[in-house]
Formats: sequence, C-alpha cells, structure tokens
Amino acid sequence: MNAVHRLTWALALAFAAPVFSTAARAGYLPDPAAAEAALLASPTVAQARGELAAQSLKSESLKRGREEWTVGTDVLQRRIDAPQDRFTEWGVAVSRPLRLPGRANADRALADALTAHAGASLGEAMHESGRQLLALWFDWLSEAGQAKVWLAQVAIADQQLAAVNARIHLGEAPRSERVNAEAALAQARLQQQQAAAREQRARSRLVAQYPGLPVAADDTLPPPALPPGTADAYVDAVLAHDHELMRARRKAEMLQAEARQFASRRSVDPNVGVFYKNEMGGNEHLVGVSVGLTLPGSARRTDQQAAEQLSATAQDAAVRLEQRIREEARANFEAAVAQAANWQQADRAAQALAEGARLAARAYSLGEGSLDQVLVNRRLALEGQLMAQQAQVDALSAEARLKLDSHQLWPLDAGMEDSTHAHP
Repeated sequence: MNAVHRLTWALALAFAAPVFSTAARAGYLPDPAAAEAALLASPTVAQARGELAAQSLKSESLKRGREEWTVGTDVLQRRIDAPQDRFTEWGVAVSRPLRLPGRANADRALADALTAHAGASLGEAMHESGRQLLALWFDWLSEAGQAKVWLAQVAIADQQLAAVNARIHLGEAPRSERVNAEAALAQARLQQQQAAAREQRARSRLVAQYPGLPVAADDTLPPPALPPGTADAYVDAVLAHDHELMRARRKAEMLQAEARQFASRRSVDPNVGVFYKNEMGGNEHLVGVSVGLTLPGSARRTDQQAAEQLSATAQDAAVRLEQRIREEARANFEAAVAQAANWQQADRAAQALAEGARLAARAYSLGEGSLDQVLVNRRLALEGQLMAQQAQVDALSAEARLKLDSHQLWPLDAGMEDSTHAHP
C-alpha cells in the first residue's frame, strides 16, 4: 500500500495551499532598474525622447529668433541724352527685421511651453509603457502559475495510477479503475502541455515588447494586501502625477502661449538696413539707412482668434479629463479592495476543497470509498486552486497598478524636465 500512502501525501501537499500563496513580499515584479531600462528602450518611449530632444532644439531656435540678414545688390546703366553719355552704376544693401521686446518675450514663452508639452508627452509614453509592461508581466505570471499547477497534477495523476495498480494487484480494486486512472493521467498531461504552451506565448509577447527585461520571478507570490490609506488620498496622489493630465494641461498652455505670440505679431514689423550706391561712373557715392515697415493684415487677427479658440477648447478638455481620471482612480482603488477580498474568499474555498480531496484520498487508501469519488474531489480541489491562484494574481496586479499610477512602483520621470510637473 506504499503507492496509496504516497498518493495521499501528494494530494495533501498539492492542495494544502494555492501555488504562489505565502512568501516574502518581493521577487514577483521586475527589478526597478531593469524595468526602467526596459521602459526607456521601448519604441514609444524612444520616439517620445527623440521628439523631446528635437523640440528642445526648436525651442532654442525660437528663443534666439528667426530674423535673418538679407543682402541685396543691383547693377544698372545710366544714359544721358544731352550730352550723350553712359555710366555704369551699382549698389549693395544689407537689412534685417527687428524683433521687438514684446514679441521676443512671447517667443520665449511659447518655446518653454512647447518644451514642457514634449516633456509631458514623454512622461505619458513612459506611463503607458509601464502599464503595458505590467499587463504583459502578470499575464505571463498567471500562465506560469497554471503551468506549475498542472505539472503537479500530472505527478499526482501518475501516483494515482500507481496506487490503483497496487490495489488491483492486491485484489482490492476492479481492473476498470485502471482505465479511469489512465484517462485522468492523459487529461492532466494534455492540460499541462496546453498550459506550458500558453506560458510560452505569454513569455514571447513580453520578451518581444521588452527584449532586455529579465523574465523571471519567485516560485511563490505574497498574499495580496488591502491598499493603504483612503480612496481620496489615492485619487489626489494620482492626479498629482498623472502624465495624461499633465500633457493636456501643457497643451492648453502651449496653445495659449501661441495665441499670445500671434497677438504680438499684430503690430508692424520693422526692417532696418544700410546701403551703399556707386553712381555716375564712380563720381557719386551714396551711403544711407533704410527703414521698412510690414503692415499686418487680417490673417494675423484670424490666426490669433483660432489659437485662442483652440486654447479654450484644450482647457475644457483638460477639465473633463481630470474628472475622468478622478473617477477612474477611485474605481481602481475600490476594485483593488474588492479583488483582495475576492482572493481571501477564493483561498478559503480552495483550502476547504483541498481538505476534501485529502480526506477522499485517505479513505481510498484505507479501502473505503471509490476511485470516482477521489477523482471528483481532486477535480474540485484543482478548480478551486486555479481560481484562487487567478484571484491572487488579479489582486496583485491591481495592487501594482495602484502603485504605478501613484508613482510608487517605478521611476516614470526619467529624462523629463522638472517644469513638466508644475501645475498651472
């Protein structure tokens, strides 16, 4: 009866607690330094970093001013009828538009606003990439846990078959039980193969998106904890760091600065230069100063009005976005609380079903009950274990999402200017 006793102990160990149930609170998330490096290397973040660098150069150009020197020359021939004579004449002129102080200040303000908007876009790209990393990571973590559960089930089913063969050999069980045991083993192997394939696909998706990220985690997961603090405190923390909201606010500020720049351009544009002319075949020399004024037309007024309209629209959009983010943050907090409670209930149910499977296996080892009853209890315990494990992964994922959105998980501001975090 050694095979029967080994089966009893295997069932007791397999269903005593869900896989990933008790361990130190570490090791199930990517290393922060590795996660930061993976996020910075992701395509969307790399593009946003390049756009920020390019916008910084454009803003510097805008601050310096785009007024440039103009050099002109002319060559002509003068003809005098009485007395008849011809003279070759020529001239050269150098001029440049002047940028008035008000326009220079408006250009500098717009340059700063453009850079801040690009920095906020980088922060949003980092945040969104972090959310995607978490989703792919926990998807892999869930599939890896299920693969381990089914691998343990294959070992249990194999031991179950050995126990059945032992009882048949002793004349304590009919030969028909071997068919049921072999079928259970075949099903467990099929499920294990499918779970291993799902884990490999999840790993491949994660590695394809973040190739430099080490994909490894502890064999056990910590019990999910209720999120600390209150929902209001969490909502405030999210609003203080949400990059999508920052980007919307920076866009409104950028459009407002652009409207002020258009307003500064509604005045005349002065152009000052100097010129030299050689006339009458070199007998006359002229040196002078030229002043020109470009009079603004109606297009500048409509450009300003359009920018003001876009700025007002962007401000309204930022207000609506803040309200949506506030509601989503509160919903995420409440969902994390509910998922932690769901895991506790699922864990209690899994432990009760595991105890039922253990008792059924123990009774079978003592010659009581039937193999069908053992298989039924084992299947129920397995379903309970898988449900508890998924509930645990979901709760830990919700907990990690809360920390990510409140900037308590990974650094999401790498390469960003501090000005992008200033509130209007």
